[in-house]
Amino acid sequence: MRVILFDIDGTLIVKRSTDADERERFRRAVSDEVGKSPPTEPWHYDGMVDPQICRLLLFDVGLKEDAVSERLQRVIERVGEIYLAMEKRPVLNPGVDELLKTISVSQNHRLGVLTGNLSVVAEEKLRLTGIRRYFDEAFYSNGYFERADLVREALKTCVTKYRLVDNRSVVIVGDTPRDIEAARLNGAKAVAVATGLYSSYELAASGPDAVFDSLDPSRELLETVGM
Repeated sequence: MRVILFDIDGTLIVKRSTDADERERFRRAVSDEVGKSPPTEPWHYDGMVDPQICRLLLFDVGLKEDAVSERLQRVIERVGEIYLAMEKRPVLNPGVDELLKTISVSQNHRLGVLTGNLSVVAEEKLRLTGIRRYFDEAFYSNGYFERADLVREALKTCVTKYRLVDNRSVVIVGDTPRDIEAARLNGAKAVAVATGLYSSYELAASGPDAVFDSLDPSRELLETVGM
């Protein structure tokens, strides 16, 4: 048995179709709560989890530790509320639907998402792109401030639930070095795809087990995930 966990933004979904919405939901959430807009250019937070980004942006607008702790939960809640109210059109990356269809018929595989998005944000993206039905598992960033911690708990759940041999039976697919580093830190198999901001060369430097230019279901990609 293998479990394959996909990141969402930049991996399953075209980054440019969500990028402006991502920045705006954070900017507005912080502005609504503290009356100051954080800088969104350049954006340094790809691969981070939503609660972590909210916390860093509160520091960016000049709040001290006590004020950040006081306002953080409300900002996190606003990030989700704002996204749900937005007009948005997330678009799947090439090959994604075909890849998910191909793997989903395997009796020896389970599919899931592992994302830095909050649950309400991620579920909305999966619904709008029509791919929620493929995923047996979903691991969201609610309550996490480090991606590695989210990955660790996801692996523990998968290994126990599916009686996997070890963490290497879980494949984590992502488009940023942070995705790959969190997977490697926790002993999972890491597959990088150059479908976001980072090139194949940049992703290879983070030490994944394999790097692909896209999620088109090539023979090599399918073999890498155990098909």
